[in-house]
Amino acid sequence: MKRTLLVLAYFLIWSTPFQVGFILWAVGVLFTTDATLLSLTNDLFMGTYLPFFHEFLKPVSYFVLPDFLADFVWSLPAILHGSFKAIVNTALGMWLLPIAKEM
Repeated sequence: MKRTLLVLAYFLIWSTPFQVGFILWAVGVLFTTDATLLSLTNDLFMGTYLPFFHEFLKPVSYFVLPDFLADFVWSLPAILHGSFKAIVNTALGMWLLPIAKEM
């Protein structure tokens, strides 16, 4: 159990640079296209710039989540969703790391 929590905590912390890169990429798209902060949704961004990942992830999300929740996640603005996710994941990893080390 300790090893699993340590791996999860380190994964949450070490994935932060990738999430920040995703956010910066979306901000770059925001400044170079007609898209606005609220119109650049996860569905639009990933469908346009990551089609190979979008084709795999979207059906999986509808299989795993209820349809209304998957629709909600895909309709969220990419920058706001990515920022919130990065903050929560990093905070969760920082909180979990000392707990896992003390076990």
